Amino acid sequence: MIEIVKINLENEMDLILSHKRSMKLAELCGLSVLVQTSFATAVSEISRCLIGDEFNRSSLTLSIHVLPNNRKELVAVLQTNDTFERKHSEAIKYAQRLIDTLKIDRQKDTTEVILTQKINFSGLINDTRMQSFINYFKRELPLSPYDELRKKNIQLLEVSEKLKDSEVQYKMLTETLPLMMFTANGGGYLTYANKWLKDYFGMLEIQSGKTEWTSLVNSSDTKQVRDEWEKAQTNQTHFRAQAKLKSKTAESALWHLISLVPVKNDLNQITSWTGFFVDIHAQKVVEETLKNNVELKSIQKQLLNYQGKLEEKVHELNKSNHDLEQFAYIASHDLQEPLRKIQSFTELLELNITDKERSKKYLDKIDSAASRMSGLIKDVLNYSRLSQSANTFVETNLQNVLEHVKTDVELIIEEKGAIIKSTPLPVINGIEQQLYQLFYNLINNALKFSTEKPLLTISCRNLTDDEVTGNTELSSGQAYIELVFKDNGIGFDQKHAKQIFTIFKRLNSKDKYEGTGIGLALCKKIVDNHHGLITVTSEPGAGTAFNVILPVA
Repeated sequence: MIEIVKINLENEMDLILSHKRSMKLAELCGLSVLVQTSFATAVSEISRCLIGDEFNRSSLTLSIHVLPNNRKELVAVLQTNDTFERKHSEAIKYAQRLIDTLKIDRQKDTTEVILTQKINFSGLINDTRMQSFINYFKRELPLSPYDELRKKNIQLLEVSEKLKDSEVQYKMLTETLPLMMFTANGGGYLTYANKWLKDYFGMLEIQSGKTEWTSLVNSSDTKQVRDEWEKAQTNQTHFRAQAKLKSKTAESALWHLISLVPVKNDLNQITSWTGFFVDIHAQKVVEETLKNNVELKSIQKQLLNYQGKLEEKVHELNKSNHDLEQFAYIASHDLQEPLRKIQSFTELLELNITDKERSKKYLDKIDSAASRMSGLIKDVLNYSRLSQSANTFVETNLQNVLEHVKTDVELIIEEKGAIIKSTPLPVINGIEQQLYQLFYNLINNALKFSTEKPLLTISCRNLTDDEVTGNTELSSGQAYIELVFKDNGIGFDQKHAKQIFTIFKRLNSKDKYEGTGIGLALCKKIVDNHHGLITVTSEPGAGTAFNVILPVA
């Protein structure tokens, strides 16, 4: 059974919609006008009985049933409550006279009324045509502004659910990490604290804007911390310090590493801070002991080694915090912007509902904003998946990856008359799906940002030992390759070279070049996952070259 379209039967407008769509699907299936009318009338007769019924979740589903020998039937399934047959026997008898068969399927809590009409010459209706029927009803113009508003409300509810899920996932992450994490407003007052922090300080709940984070510091260290904190606020820089925190359960205050990272808006103004406390009490005690104890110098070396590892972990946490800041900014800015548009144009639509020309204009604006929001959510999910640890490294043939990408973008290549040249590419150890995303985004950018016939050259070479040892960001003794993706596109000013790898950063107008600005951020994340490097050189009007360095094994 191939479902073509579904309608929830709630009011008289839905009754008109059920008749119209039943008639149109019968027409698309090649049925005569008489049969079209009979089928649509039978469906309408049963639908009419369901409008306003106690069972407020009645629905109509129009489908095509594929039988043996490629025969097909047009099927309408109306779902209602179990008292329908007793209450509407006359309507059932009338509908039975209009169609081939009418069957009632009684289930535990519901009843299904199934209307069936044979389709003559059904061999002409293949899978492609049935998909075209589905697409027709997806693109079908609304019966009224009310119908369109209801569609948009459904879309908004779906987006709202996704945002709620993202917020739950963020909170689950902070609760899972064995780390005291919090957020504060621009003035330093707590707006959120995870379970670890609340348990440590014996807090039941955080009252937003009531508790300043510096009040958690032990009184002996408060003045020094406050002075440094004021400097960080004035300079709008990352705050870092070591101080003692007094727990509700511990007898004495314990040393902690304190770190706060500013979150800024488009005007470079701080809107909030993301911070964490790391217990370093054991290390501090050892440090103080070692000051006057010669016999423990060897232990001091070990401590320094552990401290170096701690610094690495803090660096990783800072990177994770940066990603969390980006997601928080997206939720508060990029996703809010189309949502505000939808709300604004919905209000304007309500005020001008009788003006067809204005209504259509506002509905187009709502549709555009909803589509942008959907694209942003998908891109955020794609970016977040790159941080999952389930991906495994396998032998990956980069030549096969390139051919796969070229096949997927062949329509754009044909449309623009693009030419892609490449030298033979090797097999390396990598995450195949991520390497596909890397090639796809770089090739797609070259095709998109062009004003003439695109020419993309992809070359590959092995780095020499001297080149590897001369680059402090590469591991000595490891073999590397360098891939160069060079195009003849519009290019950009080299001063923006680092900015383009920032998530949702765009150098060109989204009206002229479509996209969300996450493609190159994905590329940077993928290359980082492979312990490689990516750089770019460009000049306005002279094309762009992306240099990607990846380890071979």
